[in-house]
Amino acid sequence: MRDRTHVHCLWLLSLLAAPAALAGEVTPTPGPAQGPVALFDRAATQAGEGRLDDAMSTLESAVAAGYQDVFALKNSPSLAPLRDRDDWPALVAGFETHNPWLRILDTNDSQPHYPWLGYAAAWQALQQGTAPRADRVSSPMVLDVFGQMQGQAAALVGDYDYAHANYFGGLRRGEAAERGITGVQPALPALAALVEGRQVVMLNESHGHSSQRAANFLFVRELRKLGFTHLALETLAHDRVEGDPCRSSVLADEGLATRGHAVRATGYYTNDPIYAELLRMALAEGYVPVAYEHTSPDPRSPQREQEQARNIACVLEREPDARIVVIGGGGHTSKQPGADGQPGMMGARLKALLTTEPLSIANFTVALQGLPDSPAAAGYQEPTRDGLLAGQPYFADTADGPYTEPGYDRVAFLPVPAARSSEAGWLRLGGWRVPAPAVPLACASAPCLLEARRVGEGADAVPGDRCVVGSAGASCALFLAPGDYEVTLLDAAGVSSAPHRLAVAAGG
Repeated sequence: MRDRTHVHCLWLLSLLAAPAALAGEVTPTPGPAQGPVALFDRAATQAGEGRLDDAMSTLESAVAAGYQDVFALKNSPSLAPLRDRDDWPALVAGFETHNPWLRILDTNDSQPHYPWLGYAAAWQALQQGTAPRADRVSSPMVLDVFGQMQGQAAALVGDYDYAHANYFGGLRRGEAAERGITGVQPALPALAALVEGRQVVMLNESHGHSSQRAANFLFVRELRKLGFTHLALETLAHDRVEGDPCRSSVLADEGLATRGHAVRATGYYTNDPIYAELLRMALAEGYVPVAYEHTSPDPRSPQREQEQARNIACVLEREPDARIVVIGGGGHTSKQPGADGQPGMMGARLKALLTTEPLSIANFTVALQGLPDSPAAAGYQEPTRDGLLAGQPYFADTADGPYTEPGYDRVAFLPVPAARSSEAGWLRLGGWRVPAPAVPLACASAPCLLEARRVGEGADAVPGDRCVVGSAGASCALFLAPGDYEVTLLDAAGVSSAPHRLAVAAGG
């Protein structure tokens, strides 16, 4: 039996489904007596005392005063007596009208122009000062969720500058000497020796830092030259399989390999054009796509990690000569054992299932400073020196050997990604793309989204690139593989310009 399951931001969906983790019993919050949080607390107290009409009136005042905690409003047990009232839907509608940034929480990728409309609404809220604020929420979790969702969406719509600066606090910088690092070397030439005799290579990524996806593009392409055959991506939408002793998931997008490119429903993070181009390149070069995600009620559960590992191991059980590149998020690819002797994350569990140990490479969001002078250090610090490989990953050395972190065989340090412009070499993806010619489409009222799709591909195809225009009258720089494109400009409401035909030559 197959049960269709799409996975979008599992951690967020689990929080939305677990009100106890978000809202608990409301306790009085210090602050202005007529402030939105104080009014919300008073409404919760009134509801607990059975004064339901008073509670609704006070809650309406809280919303009018700018209350923004959607989780407390919809999940707090204190407000349970109010949610069956006839006037509750109107209150929620008013709350949503006062907080248009809530669209960023909608992960339904079947909506038109996803995820642009949610991102644009949150972008405007940030510009206007109406995004979530600490003095308008009962829990800082609202701020955390908003920040993470906006950072992830920024990557999906090509606003890489915002994502790199804001997702989980942005890219960090660190002194090489503090880590005992004595130098760096380009990672790609070192792969051949590292993968000899191995059937699985695991790469991780930060879901809001697309420079890591650009690095993985280079890793995946190089590993194909070294004989790897399958590409297993955590992000791919999957069908649940019941009763199969070997695997619990299969690829949902059955037309992916034949079509050769991602569409909106192929996966969540493949809506980032860089990730979509990685998948397009991999399919063109002969990789077999593998969906290995496993949905469970708690995305942090050991069952999810075990089933992910089992789904990957199943490929080798059925195709013993296969060699697999795995891309997973965050720490899922770590081989470090868990606490108290537990198996740990997916990477550790996969290691236990295989006869040959997988290689695990961690992409780091730390930009090294203070490296000793060397040609490699110059390329790391000034990526334009690396030409087409600008932005390539580097492995680091110490006096005792390669720099590593627990659970990983190597750590890939990435140059600080240049801001989006025609000079941002990391956006070339090793020469797969070139800076595209400018198009005569200007944004009338910011924000706007500039998108370029290959001619002949449908509206649901992930664009070859897209970027956010942040000021009226301006445009932004696209990077595209050679070919013919239709370029459109969307405003914040999703109204599109007429398509502009664009030919991109191999030299840019």
